[in-house]
Amino acid sequence: MIESLPLLRVALGQLLMPQTLARTPEPQIMDSATGVAQYNQALQSKLSIVYAGALLKIHQMRRTKGGRALDLCCGPGHFTLQLAKYFDFDEVIGLDLSGTMIEAANTNAEEWGLADRVRFIHADATSVPFDDASFALVSCNDAAHHLPNLEIVGRLLTEMGRLCSKDGVTLLTDLVRMKNAQVTNWYTDAIGRDYTDKGLHEFQQDFCNSMQAAWLPSELSHVMPNRSDRTWEQIVQRIIPTVQFLASYPTDGSPRQVRGDAPWRIDQPPVPQTLQSQWRLFSRLV
Repeated sequence: MIESLPLLRVALGQLLMPQTLARTPEPQIMDSATGVAQYNQALQSKLSIVYAGALLKIHQMRRTKGGRALDLCCGPGHFTLQLAKYFDFDEVIGLDLSGTMIEAANTNAEEWGLADRVRFIHADATSVPFDDASFALVSCNDAAHHLPNLEIVGRLLTEMGRLCSKDGVTLLTDLVRMKNAQVTNWYTDAIGRDYTDKGLHEFQQDFCNSMQAAWLPSELSHVMPNRSDRTWEQIVQRIIPTVQFLASYPTDGSPRQVRGDAPWRIDQPPVPQTLQSQWRLFSRLV
């Protein structure tokens, strides 16, 4: 469990301090053997809470059944596989620029028993080899902060919109850069304890680097596509704004649906039982 005092310090720092932390870019892809192996173990950590939040947002926005889903920058494929596990997509495709990640993802698909519905390809998320409007869902998790500049992030969002069908939805999930270095250290120390306790030291260092490379909500809002046929919405975690969602759905006069249920069965949650109380808190803040 995260102690309340570190989180209280983070919340107060985010509320009261000015924005002084400049962005420090990090490498575009994670491809070291150790890094990939540790990322592959992170599904039992607090990363599962962010994934659950993304699954819930997709559940709230979806208006159709079946179809194909595309998960960009999929890493070892955990979220891609959850899309197949918790939704009724006919096919789910994961895409990543790292060949090592794709190898790990293919292994995971076999272990999860989902290789018949899920496949992975090696490609660039800003130039995807599929036709326009091919997917009922296009998602991208925790990858925008790896991109070198906002122009490339804008290209990613435009590509997501191009690939999405007329009645489909898109969702980009990413971190939020914090107010200053001190608040960032408080937060990464508190959250990162979960990673270091599991021996995921390189993953913890990547997490710290990612928090330094994250975009402010105001920065991402400037590169959201301006299309009349799709409604784009930015949702930022309240109280301790460290996660943000950029979602789009059809502009057809219907508001985004708000469902009270979840896409998973009560006995098959995406978040481990040991983290359920923290998931409930997170879900109330987004």
